[in-house]
Amino acid sequence: MVIRRNNMDIASSVPKSELHLHLDGSLDPEFIAARAADRGIKLPVESVNLREYLHDMKSKRAHIGSSVSSSSNWSNFDFCNQFLQTKDELSEATFSLCKVLIDDNVVLAEIRFCPALHTFENLTVNDAVDAVVSGFREAKQVLNMRGGVIVCALRSYPVEHTIEMAELAAAWLGKGVVGFDIAGDEGAFALDIHESGIKEALHRNVPMTLHAGEWPEDTVKNIKLAVDLGADRIGHGVTLCQDIKLMELVAAKGVTVECCLTSNVGWKVPSYAVHPIRNMFEAGVKVCINSDNLLLSGTFDRAAYSSGEVQRLVEDVGFTWAQARQVLLNGVKASFSPGVDEDWISQYEQRLDTVLPE
Repeated sequence: MVIRRNNMDIASSVPKSELHLHLDGSLDPEFIAARAADRGIKLPVESVNLREYLHDMKSKRAHIGSSVSSSSNWSNFDFCNQFLQTKDELSEATFSLCKVLIDDNVVLAEIRFCPALHTFENLTVNDAVDAVVSGFREAKQVLNMRGGVIVCALRSYPVEHTIEMAELAAAWLGKGVVGFDIAGDEGAFALDIHESGIKEALHRNVPMTLHAGEWPEDTVKNIKLAVDLGADRIGHGVTLCQDIKLMELVAAKGVTVECCLTSNVGWKVPSYAVHPIRNMFEAGVKVCINSDNLLLSGTFDRAAYSSGEVQRLVEDVGFTWAQARQVLLNGVKASFSPGVDEDWISQYEQRLDTVLPE
Protein backbone atom coordinates (compact mmCIF):
# COMPACT_ATOMS: atom_id res chain seq x y z
CA MET A 1 0.00 0.00 0.00
CA VAL A 2 1.37 3.41 -1.03
CA ILE A 3 1.11 6.09 1.65
CA ARG A 4 0.54 9.48 0.07
CA ARG A 5 2.12 12.44 1.84
CA ASN A 6 0.93 15.97 1.45
CA ASN A 7 3.32 18.84 0.82
CA MET A 8 3.31 19.95 4.46
CA ASP A 9 4.30 16.46 5.60
CA ILE A 10 7.21 16.48 3.19
CA ALA A 11 8.22 20.05 4.05
CA SER A 12 8.22 19.20 7.76
CA SER A 13 10.29 16.05 7.38
CA VAL A 14 12.90 17.45 5.01
CA PRO A 15 16.13 18.73 6.66
CA LYS A 16 16.43 22.49 6.27
CA SER A 17 18.79 25.41 6.75
CA GLU A 18 18.20 28.97 7.92
CA LEU A 19 20.86 31.37 6.68
CA HIS A 20 18.81 34.55 7.12
CA LEU A 21 17.28 34.68 10.59
CA HIS A 22 17.24 37.60 13.04
CA LEU A 23 17.46 36.76 16.73
CA ASP A 24 15.43 39.70 18.02
CA GLY A 25 12.64 39.13 15.48
CA SER A 26 12.42 35.41 16.21
CA LEU A 27 11.86 35.24 19.97
CA ASP A 28 9.62 32.50 21.31
CA PRO A 29 6.55 34.13 22.95
CA GLU A 30 7.05 31.86 25.97
CA PHE A 31 10.58 33.24 26.34
CA ILE A 32 9.18 36.79 26.24
CA ALA A 33 6.55 35.92 28.84
CA ALA A 34 9.13 34.44 31.19
CA ARG A 35 11.53 37.35 30.82
CA ALA A 36 8.73 39.89 31.20
CA ALA A 37 7.78 38.24 34.50
CA ASP A 38 11.42 38.37 35.64
CA ARG A 39 11.57 42.07 34.80
CA GLY A 40 8.21 42.91 36.32
CA ILE A 41 6.81 43.93 32.94
CA LYS A 42 3.11 43.31 32.28
CA LEU A 43 2.58 42.15 28.71
CA PRO A 44 -0.32 43.74 26.81
CA VAL A 45 -1.72 40.28 25.93
CA GLU A 46 -1.20 36.64 26.84
CA SER A 47 1.86 35.06 25.24
CA VAL A 48 -0.28 32.92 22.90
CA ASN A 49 -1.70 36.12 21.40
CA LEU A 50 1.57 38.04 21.28
CA ARG A 51 2.34 37.50 17.61
CA GLU A 52 -1.10 38.75 16.56
CA TYR A 53 -0.76 41.76 18.86
CA LEU A 54 2.62 42.74 17.39
CA HIS A 55 1.31 42.43 13.84
CA ASP A 56 -1.64 44.61 14.79
CA MET A 57 0.72 47.23 16.17
CA LYS A 58 2.79 47.08 13.00
CA SER A 59 -0.24 47.46 10.73
CA LYS A 60 -1.61 50.38 12.74
CA ARG A 61 1.78 52.12 12.97
CA ALA A 62 0.97 52.53 16.65
CA HIS A 63 4.53 53.21 17.83
CA ILE A 64 6.70 56.04 16.58
CA GLY A 65 10.48 55.91 16.75
CA SER A 66 12.86 53.02 17.14
CA SER A 67 16.44 52.11 17.86
CA VAL A 68 16.57 50.47 14.44
CA SER A 69 15.07 53.27 12.38
CA SER A 70 12.86 56.32 12.59
CA SER A 71 10.27 54.37 10.60
CA SER A 72 7.38 53.41 12.86
CA ASN A 73 7.11 49.71 12.04
CA TRP A 74 10.55 49.01 13.53
CA SER A 75 9.35 49.58 17.08
CA ASN A 76 8.32 45.92 17.28
CA PHE A 77 12.04 45.10 17.37
CA ASP A 78 12.45 47.50 20.29
CA PHE A 79 9.65 45.66 22.08
CA CYS A 80 11.57 42.39 21.67
CA ASN A 81 14.98 43.83 22.48
CA GLN A 82 13.90 45.01 25.92
CA PHE A 83 14.08 41.32 26.88
CA LEU A 84 17.60 40.92 25.46
CA GLN A 85 19.69 43.20 27.66
CA THR A 86 21.58 40.70 29.85
CA LYS A 87 23.96 37.90 29.00
CA ASP A 88 21.56 35.32 30.40
CA GLU A 89 18.72 36.68 28.28
CA LEU A 90 20.79 36.62 25.10
CA SER A 91 22.17 33.13 25.71
CA GLU A 92 18.78 31.71 26.64
CA ALA A 93 17.08 33.36 23.66
CA THR A 94 19.67 31.92 21.27
CA PHE A 95 19.37 28.41 22.68
CA SER A 96 15.56 28.68 22.75
CA LEU A 97 15.50 29.72 19.09
CA CYS A 98 17.76 26.81 18.15
CA LYS A 99 15.41 24.44 19.96
CA VAL A 100 12.44 25.78 17.97
CA LEU A 101 14.43 25.30 14.77
CA ILE A 102 15.53 21.77 15.63
CA ASP A 103 11.91 20.86 16.37
CA ASP A 104 11.10 22.03 12.82
CA ASN A 105 13.90 19.85 11.41
CA VAL A 106 16.30 22.73 10.76
CA VAL A 107 19.78 21.23 10.96
CA LEU A 108 21.85 24.31 10.09
CA ALA A 109 21.30 27.89 11.25
CA GLU A 110 23.22 31.14 11.04
CA ILE A 111 21.57 33.51 13.48
CA ARG A 112 22.21 37.22 13.02
CA PHE A 113 21.92 40.11 15.45
CA CYS A 114 23.25 43.61 16.08
CA PRO A 115 25.25 43.70 19.35
CA ALA A 116 24.73 47.47 19.70
CA LEU A 117 21.02 46.90 20.36
CA HIS A 118 21.84 45.00 23.55
CA THR A 119 23.92 47.61 25.35
CA PHE A 120 21.11 49.69 26.88
CA GLU A 121 21.76 48.40 30.39
CA ASN A 122 25.23 47.17 31.39
CA LEU A 123 26.53 45.08 28.49
CA THR A 124 29.25 45.97 26.02
CA VAL A 125 29.02 44.87 22.40
CA ASN A 126 31.67 42.27 23.16
CA ASP A 127 29.56 40.96 26.06
CA ALA A 128 26.60 40.65 23.73
CA VAL A 129 28.54 38.60 21.19
CA ASP A 130 29.95 36.41 23.94
CA ALA A 131 26.45 35.69 25.23
CA VAL A 132 24.92 34.81 21.85
CA VAL A 133 27.92 32.67 20.91
CA SER A 134 27.59 30.90 24.26
CA GLY A 135 23.93 30.14 23.61
CA PHE A 136 24.70 28.80 20.16
CA ARG A 137 27.59 26.73 21.50
CA GLU A 138 25.19 25.08 23.93
CA ALA A 139 22.80 24.36 21.05
CA LYS A 140 25.63 22.67 19.17
CA GLN A 141 26.47 20.49 22.14
CA VAL A 142 22.96 19.66 23.32
CA LEU A 143 20.90 19.79 20.12
CA ASN A 144 23.56 18.99 17.50
CA MET A 145 22.79 22.22 15.67
CA ARG A 146 25.25 23.28 12.97
CA GLY A 147 26.02 26.88 12.11
CA GLY A 148 27.03 30.02 13.94
CA VAL A 149 26.41 33.71 14.54
CA ILE A 150 26.41 36.63 12.10
CA VAL A 151 27.19 40.11 13.47
CA CYS A 152 24.99 42.84 11.98
CA ALA A 153 25.57 46.54 11.64
CA LEU A 154 22.57 48.86 11.23
CA ARG A 155 22.35 51.05 8.15
CA SER A 156 20.54 53.79 10.11
CA TYR A 157 23.62 54.17 12.35
CA PRO A 158 26.75 56.12 11.31
CA VAL A 159 29.56 54.42 9.42
CA GLU A 160 31.73 54.41 12.54
CA HIS A 161 29.27 51.91 13.99
CA THR A 162 29.60 49.72 10.89
CA ILE A 163 33.38 49.74 11.19
CA GLU A 164 33.09 48.83 14.88
CA MET A 165 30.77 45.90 14.08
CA ALA A 166 33.09 44.73 11.29
CA GLU A 167 36.04 44.75 13.69
CA LEU A 168 33.95 42.92 16.28
CA ALA A 169 32.97 40.24 13.77
CA ALA A 170 36.61 39.81 12.80
CA ALA A 171 37.68 39.47 16.44
CA TRP A 172 35.14 36.67 16.98
CA LEU A 173 35.61 34.95 13.63
CA GLY A 174 36.38 31.29 14.22
CA LYS A 175 35.15 31.57 17.81
CA GLY A 176 31.44 31.27 17.05
CA VAL A 177 30.94 34.16 14.65
CA VAL A 178 30.83 33.13 11.00
CA GLY A 179 29.97 36.32 9.11
CA PHE A 180 29.01 39.99 8.88
CA ASP A 181 25.90 41.78 7.63
CA ILE A 182 24.35 45.23 7.32
CA ALA A 183 20.61 45.33 8.01
CA GLY A 184 17.87 47.84 8.71
CA ASP A 185 15.87 50.46 6.86
CA GLU A 186 17.00 50.21 3.25
CA GLY A 187 14.29 52.61 2.15
CA ALA A 188 15.89 55.49 4.05
CA PHE A 189 19.58 54.50 4.11
CA ALA A 190 21.40 53.38 0.98
CA LEU A 191 24.25 50.89 1.26
CA ASP A 192 26.96 53.22 -0.06
CA ILE A 193 26.90 55.17 3.22
CA HIS A 194 28.63 52.15 4.79
CA GLU A 195 31.13 51.31 2.06
CA SER A 196 34.17 51.87 4.28
CA GLY A 197 32.71 49.56 6.92
CA ILE A 198 32.06 46.87 4.32
CA LYS A 199 35.63 47.18 3.08
CA GLU A 200 36.89 46.86 6.65
CA ALA A 201 35.12 43.50 7.02
CA LEU A 202 36.39 42.33 3.66
CA HIS A 203 39.93 43.44 4.52
CA ARG A 204 39.71 41.25 7.62
CA ASN A 205 38.44 38.29 5.55
CA VAL A 206 35.06 38.10 7.25
CA PRO A 207 32.46 36.25 5.11
CA MET A 208 29.76 38.71 4.15
CA THR A 209 26.06 38.81 3.46
CA LEU A 210 24.38 42.16 2.92
CA HIS A 211 20.72 43.16 3.02
CA ALA A 212 20.08 44.63 -0.43
CA GLY A 213 17.11 44.90 -2.75
CA GLU A 214 14.50 44.29 -0.05
CA TRP A 215 12.70 47.61 -0.63
CA PRO A 216 11.11 47.95 -4.10
CA GLU A 217 12.11 51.55 -4.77
CA ASP A 218 15.60 52.44 -6.00
CA THR A 219 17.46 49.54 -4.36
CA VAL A 220 18.99 47.73 -7.33
CA LYS A 221 22.00 49.99 -6.79
CA ASN A 222 22.46 48.42 -3.36
CA ILE A 223 22.62 44.92 -4.84
CA LYS A 224 25.11 46.11 -7.46
CA LEU A 225 27.35 47.71 -4.83
CA ALA A 226 27.20 44.59 -2.65
CA VAL A 227 28.20 42.39 -5.57
CA ASP A 228 30.90 44.77 -6.79
CA LEU A 229 32.44 44.93 -3.32
CA GLY A 230 32.53 41.15 -3.04
CA ALA A 231 29.60 40.04 -0.88
CA ASP A 232 29.20 36.26 -0.74
CA ARG A 233 25.45 36.41 -0.22
CA ILE A 234 22.62 38.93 -0.67
CA GLY A 235 19.79 39.21 1.83
CA HIS A 236 16.36 39.34 0.14
CA GLY A 237 17.42 40.64 -3.31
CA VAL A 238 13.79 41.16 -4.35
CA THR A 239 14.62 43.86 -6.91
CA LEU A 240 17.41 41.90 -8.62
CA CYS A 241 15.10 40.98 -11.50
CA GLN A 242 14.77 44.67 -12.40
CA ASP A 243 18.29 44.53 -13.87
CA ILE A 244 18.81 41.52 -16.15
CA LYS A 245 22.54 42.15 -16.64
CA LEU A 246 23.06 42.39 -12.89
CA MET A 247 21.09 39.17 -12.39
CA GLU A 248 23.34 37.48 -14.95
CA LEU A 249 26.38 38.80 -13.07
CA VAL A 250 25.06 37.48 -9.75
CA ALA A 251 24.53 34.08 -11.36
CA ALA A 252 27.98 34.09 -12.98
CA LYS A 253 29.70 35.01 -9.70
CA GLY A 254 27.82 32.34 -7.77
CA VAL A 255 26.46 34.81 -5.22
CA THR A 256 23.63 33.23 -3.23
CA VAL A 257 20.42 35.20 -2.68
CA GLU A 258 18.75 34.57 0.68
CA CYS A 259 15.06 34.73 -0.28
CA CYS A 260 12.50 35.23 2.51
CA LEU A 261 9.16 34.44 0.90
CA THR A 262 6.66 35.08 3.69
CA SER A 263 8.56 38.07 5.02
CA ASN A 264 8.57 39.67 1.57
CA VAL A 265 4.91 38.88 0.89
CA GLY A 266 3.98 40.31 4.27
CA TRP A 267 5.92 43.47 3.47
CA LYS A 268 6.55 44.58 -0.13
CA VAL A 269 5.75 41.69 -2.54
CA PRO A 270 2.07 41.36 -3.58
CA SER A 271 1.87 37.53 -3.47
CA TYR A 272 3.88 34.32 -3.46
CA ALA A 273 2.92 33.72 -7.07
CA VAL A 274 4.79 36.84 -8.22
CA HIS A 275 7.75 36.52 -5.87
CA PRO A 276 10.91 36.98 -8.00
CA ILE A 277 12.53 33.79 -6.69
CA ARG A 278 11.17 32.00 -9.76
CA ASN A 279 12.84 34.41 -12.20
CA MET A 280 16.10 34.30 -10.27
CA PHE A 281 16.12 30.51 -10.16
CA GLU A 282 15.44 30.22 -13.89
CA ALA A 283 18.24 32.73 -14.58
CA GLY A 284 20.71 30.45 -12.80
CA VAL A 285 20.98 32.46 -9.58
CA LYS A 286 21.65 30.38 -6.49
CA VAL A 287 18.63 31.04 -4.30
CA CYS A 288 17.79 29.64 -0.89
CA ILE A 289 14.75 30.15 1.34
CA ASN A 290 14.65 31.54 4.87
CA SER A 291 12.21 32.78 7.49
CA ASP A 292 13.78 36.17 8.33
CA ASN A 293 11.85 36.61 11.62
CA LEU A 294 9.85 33.78 13.16
CA LEU A 295 7.85 36.16 15.36
CA LEU A 296 7.70 39.43 13.45
CA SER A 297 7.62 38.47 9.75
CA GLY A 298 4.52 37.52 7.79
CA THR A 299 0.93 38.53 8.31
CA PHE A 300 -1.89 37.93 10.78
CA ASP A 301 -2.83 34.61 9.25
CA ARG A 302 0.50 33.43 7.89
CA ALA A 303 3.60 33.11 10.04
CA ALA A 304 7.12 32.69 8.75
CA TYR A 305 8.70 29.37 9.75
CA SER A 306 11.05 26.97 8.03
CA SER A 307 8.70 24.16 7.00
CA GLY A 308 6.10 26.70 5.92
CA GLU A 309 8.61 28.37 3.60
CA VAL A 310 9.31 25.04 1.88
CA GLN A 311 5.61 24.26 1.56
CA ARG A 312 4.88 27.71 0.08
CA LEU A 313 7.76 27.40 -2.35
CA VAL A 314 6.05 24.33 -3.81
CA GLU A 315 2.36 25.13 -3.41
CA ASP A 316 2.25 28.90 -3.86
CA VAL A 317 5.30 29.74 -5.97
CA GLY A 318 4.94 26.56 -8.02
CA PHE A 319 8.34 24.89 -7.71
CA THR A 320 8.56 21.15 -8.28
CA TRP A 321 10.07 19.05 -5.51
CA ALA A 322 13.14 18.52 -7.72
CA GLN A 323 13.56 22.29 -7.94
CA ALA A 324 12.92 22.67 -4.21
CA ARG A 325 15.68 20.12 -3.60
CA GLN A 326 18.14 22.37 -5.42
CA VAL A 327 17.01 25.39 -3.41
CA LEU A 328 17.49 23.48 -0.15
CA LEU A 329 20.90 22.30 -1.26
CA ASN A 330 21.87 25.86 -2.22
CA GLY A 331 21.24 26.86 1.38
CA VAL A 332 23.68 24.46 2.98
CA LYS A 333 26.30 25.00 0.26
CA ALA A 334 26.21 28.76 0.89
CA SER A 335 26.81 28.40 4.62
CA PHE A 336 29.69 30.33 6.18
CA SER A 337 30.01 27.79 8.98
CA PRO A 338 33.29 25.83 9.17
CA GLY A 339 31.53 22.63 10.27
CA VAL A 340 29.64 22.45 6.98
CA ASP A 341 32.23 20.63 4.88
CA GLU A 342 31.93 18.38 1.81
CA ASP A 343 31.31 15.25 3.90
CA TRP A 344 28.51 16.93 5.86
CA ILE A 345 26.92 18.30 2.69
CA SER A 346 27.06 14.82 1.14
CA GLN A 347 25.30 13.35 4.16
CA TYR A 348 22.75 16.15 4.02
CA GLU A 349 22.09 15.39 0.36
CA GLN A 350 21.50 11.75 1.20
CA ARG A 351 19.01 12.76 3.89
CA LEU A 352 17.19 14.95 1.37
CA ASP A 353 16.84 12.07 -1.04
CA THR A 354 15.38 9.74 1.58
CA VAL A 355 12.59 12.22 2.28
CA LEU A 356 11.74 13.93 -1.01
CA PRO A 357 9.35 12.30 -3.50
CA GLU A 358 10.87 10.85 -6.65
